[in-house]
Amino acid sequence: MQFQKAVLQSTQVPPASLTRNDIAAEIPGLLPLYDEFPDIVYTKADPVYETISPAFKTSTTTKPLAVVRPLNESHVQATVKAARAAGLPLGIRSGGLEMAGRNYKGTDKGILLDLRSLCSINVSDDKTSATIGGGTIAVDLAVSLSKQGIFTPIGWHPRLGYAGWAMAGGYGLYSSPYGLGVDNILGARPVLADGSVVDVDDKNHPDLFWALRGAGNGIWGVVTQLTIKVYPPPNLLIGTLKILKKDWLAALDEWANNIEPNLPDEFGGEVYFRNPVLDSPEMIIFFAWCAKEGEDIQKGWDYFEKIKSLPGAEVQRIAECEFRGISLFCRIYDERRRLLTNERLADFATHLTSEPSAQPVSYQVRGVIAKGLTSNIASVLNRQWTNPKIYSGIPCHCAHGNAIKPDPSACFPLRYRHRLFPLNSRHSELMGTEEGESLVAELSARLIDGIKATGDAYVGASYQNLIPPVDTDLEVTFGKETLERLKTVKRKYDPDNFFSRGYPALDV
Repeated sequence: MQFQKAVLQSTQVPPASLTRNDIAAEIPGLLPLYDEFPDIVYTKADPVYETISPAFKTSTTTKPLAVVRPLNESHVQATVKAARAAGLPLGIRSGGLEMAGRNYKGTDKGILLDLRSLCSINVSDDKTSATIGGGTIAVDLAVSLSKQGIFTPIGWHPRLGYAGWAMAGGYGLYSSPYGLGVDNILGARPVLADGSVVDVDDKNHPDLFWALRGAGNGIWGVVTQLTIKVYPPPNLLIGTLKILKKDWLAALDEWANNIEPNLPDEFGGEVYFRNPVLDSPEMIIFFAWCAKEGEDIQKGWDYFEKIKSLPGAEVQRIAECEFRGISLFCRIYDERRRLLTNERLADFATHLTSEPSAQPVSYQVRGVIAKGLTSNIASVLNRQWTNPKIYSGIPCHCAHGNAIKPDPSACFPLRYRHRLFPLNSRHSELMGTEEGESLVAELSARLIDGIKATGDAYVGASYQNLIPPVDTDLEVTFGKETLERLKTVKRKYDPDNFFSRGYPALDV
């Protein structure tokens, strides 16, 4: 993968410039939609088609017959009705990454419904909740909330679509103190397969509310709106440390034995193994400490010193952000904790926009869920990255603290201590070739199989947004009882399985 400061696409796009004859020639089934809303329907005949909804995974070759970019809920309703009436496959893109390209499947004969222009953010008067559009991107949400002096947990990548991220589970830097994204959903407003709209929460359609919170977007309908929890801003200590591969053996031994078993709830950081410089693999520690309510940031500094003492650890950046009354104090320090400057950089939104992030490229995806970053798994990781022509990246998301607190009102199943090990890989010179794909597949299989062989993995358990079907067993992931309950909900709200591209795939 390539890493650089994220460059985000605008949520606004130019109006479609097609004629009725263009639609009649390319996809006549959409003529009723075009006649009503001509500005939102894009086909290959439109000069801006290629820029409207490109896949993050650039090896995704599927080109939808049409891309629809709705500007409001009525556009979504009309699109669903038109697609169903014409028998056209419908894929839903709620945001940005779509790592596996799941919702592009079949749209070469149908429609990709791209929701990114549904990006409204409205905060309640009491600042305890926000209602957001179904296409809202993580960085836009973070920046908007930050300007209003409030906070909500988000993912680590600025391009993430909040709805798809949160409804699938929603891991991130703040999951352990605040819960996963799914735990912060208060309500949703999906367009169902018949084009009707329902308001869903713990009192209205509670069965669908339960299913939406953990079984993701794209199974039950098109979610045009979410209501989520927001919070007073916490005191934060946020930074990045890097450990080069020559020091991994000692650093990972210390991590596995003395850090991993005792992660405090306030620590929501992540570990990322990657080699953006192909012959120089690195272990990145995204440090994020959220002080408990009423506490200052000193415990965070103490814990940072512990992480900083890992063999070979180099501090890339560290900054704190404290709220005193209504005033915000942000400070940036060097590796010796000397004050460099006072800036708004420790704020969770600014950190998200300034950290280098993966950019669109071709890659293969594999993955596994494990008990943690154990000594056995550390040994497997230390033996990888032997081919300097292959990029391999593993962001190791950890679920602990409030992220694994049971919630019977949500179907999200992974409520036990674990780490995600999703692997994305590509060949630097042979991308798109049979030889290159074979070499990448062999390396990826060796790493994932090596982790599974340690006995420290939950083999078959999966997380839909980051782990592909080849590494997934639905019964292991959800359990037989939950799967049957999900199928019952599916039969109730989408008996014809019109929304068939979500996860888990439910045979009804």
